[in-house]
Amino acid sequence: IVVSEGNGEGRRITLYNESTSDRHIEVTSFAELVLGSEASDNAHPAFSKMFVETEIAANNGAIFATRRKRETSEPDVALVHFVTDPSGPARDAEAETDRRAFIGRGRTIVDAAAFDPGARLSGHSGFTLDPIASLRRQVRVPANKKISLTFWTVVGANRAELEEAINRLDHQESFARQAMLAWTRSQVQTRHMGLSLTDAANIV
Repeated sequence: IVVSEGNGEGRRITLYNESTSDRHIEVTSFAELVLGSEASDNAHPAFSKMFVETEIAANNGAIFATRRKRETSEPDVALVHFVTDPSGPARDAEAETDRRAFIGRGRTIVDAAAFDPGARLSGHSGFTLDPIASLRRQVRVPANKKISLTFWTVVGANRAELEEAINRLDHQESFARQAMLAWTRSQVQTRHMGLSLTDAANIV
């Protein structure tokens, strides 16, 4: 879902346990970072990514990224990636920002080293040749129950804006609130444009 109170998105994952025993599940996110224009990334992807610096929060609860300016005319841009889950912000948390460490030499995302049995995210940060944002959580899903996690990615002009976004979104009820705001906003825009719900659904 698109965040209505800022520039970002939330992706919710719901795990169902239909067995009679509790289950412990690892959930891992993965996103490649650019923080630049699509044109510059397409033209020189490796060069463009060299200007991205990452930082992992002390409890592995969030990944921050900023882009070092090449020219003073470039806008300030910063990013944070974090997860909201019922086990709390620091339980069984891992993080990684180096794509090579995550995937491994000569491998692909399909058979990444990070998913080998017993593998842990190593927590590299700083200026990496190929920056990513990856968070891992181990969660307990009680028997005959379900739990939900939401991975948030938010962009702002500086660290203060990102910290504010975390404080606003890092709650279990935040996803439902953002969904409600998105629905309300879509209704207002639809009426403003003089469209019916059927018309809006058929727009390509």
